[in-house]
Amino acid sequence: MAQIKPFRGVRYTEKAGKTDDLLCPPYDIISEKQRLEYLRKNPNNVIKIELPVEENGTSDRYAVAASVLDGWMKEGILQRDPKPSLYIYEEEYNVEGRTKSVKGIISLVKIEEFEKGIIMPHEFTLSKPKADRLNLIQATHSNISTIYSLYTDDQRRTASKLDLLTERRPDTEAVEGDCTHRLWVVDDEAEVAALCRDFDTRNLYIADGHHRYETSLKYRNMCREAGAPEGSPCDYVMMLLVNMDEDQFTLFPTHRLIKNVENFDVESFLKGIEENFHVDKHQGVSSIKPTLSKYYEQGSKVTAWYVGNDTWYLLRLRSSCDEMDKIMPESSEALKTLDISILHQLVLDRVMHCNNEDCVNYTRSFTEAVEAVDEGRYQCCFILNPTRIQDIKNIVDADEKMPQKSTYFYPKPTTGLVMNVYE
Repeated sequence: MAQIKPFRGVRYTEKAGKTDDLLCPPYDIISEKQRLEYLRKNPNNVIKIELPVEENGTSDRYAVAASVLDGWMKEGILQRDPKPSLYIYEEEYNVEGRTKSVKGIISLVKIEEFEKGIIMPHEFTLSKPKADRLNLIQATHSNISTIYSLYTDDQRRTASKLDLLTERRPDTEAVEGDCTHRLWVVDDEAEVAALCRDFDTRNLYIADGHHRYETSLKYRNMCREAGAPEGSPCDYVMMLLVNMDEDQFTLFPTHRLIKNVENFDVESFLKGIEENFHVDKHQGVSSIKPTLSKYYEQGSKVTAWYVGNDTWYLLRLRSSCDEMDKIMPESSEALKTLDISILHQLVLDRVMHCNNEDCVNYTRSFTEAVEAVDEGRYQCCFILNPTRIQDIKNIVDADEKMPQKSTYFYPKPTTGLVMNVYE
């Protein structure tokens, strides 16, 4: 089962500045405008390493990241903790008028091949982000941001330990937008050992960070080929481990933005899908979200298609449709009946002939998706309902994967509270 262990994390010192101004989200959801704003607040912001750019005449941005990391360590802006520790991390946030709190453990986890069934993915990945993260890990020899994984603890065996260990004031607290981040350093050997033992019988489900995990696996293999022995630093990767039974995180959908479709024509498209979908035309955005929510609660399979000029089409799978059974005869019911599977198979693949990185882009933001079409940057977009956590578990347990970017776990773990720099 999963092997976790403590590590001497690298954290910011007081010399770096106010912690609120040193953190950033994971690399893949940061715009250039946001990157510049983080650096305006504090030039020591971790984004300088997490999402480096060419500077000072250096054309290799990954070398820039390595140089910055090394410089900050020497200057005392970053400092390694004296004892191997586990880090309890809490995110308190507001969503839809409700305050929630996600609490988990940041630790090192032994990297395992997916085939072993110990650490399990739930979605496919894309090639470009993996190449980017591999370059960064090769240059910096570190994990700057944490992978987000889930485990089951319905008896609250670990959760009760975390509650006791977080009764004291956190070692670090920072506010970022509508989210408060808290970190407790646990370096007592007995407490660390007790938490590690809890995972001796557990599997881990990757919630967010598939690209970083696959990159770490590839990097570990490269290290082995270069002669690194078993147990080397590259055998482990930093993860945030969260109990999926607490139901405190929020799942948002990831909407699809479409471009580069040849001979794009709305009427031809509608004719191509009418056999499998009920289609209702809507003028204006006001009814789309509540209608999607209504069908979500009913369990109907539905997607909203926006083509610009305030024109929407609601695509609802016909109850008589058996195409998914024909296309995916060996797949589980959970995978075949996902809105995202239906969209990719019956719409993007079959009708639009558009299901690759040059054609499909992704966003969590409903507003951003609509604006991208209105501004002419994309031909259309598809708005989805969120995936249910039980469906994810069922699909992973069936040894299957969802289409890439099928889920958006919120809030994202922040980057910069603690880093794993290989010793």
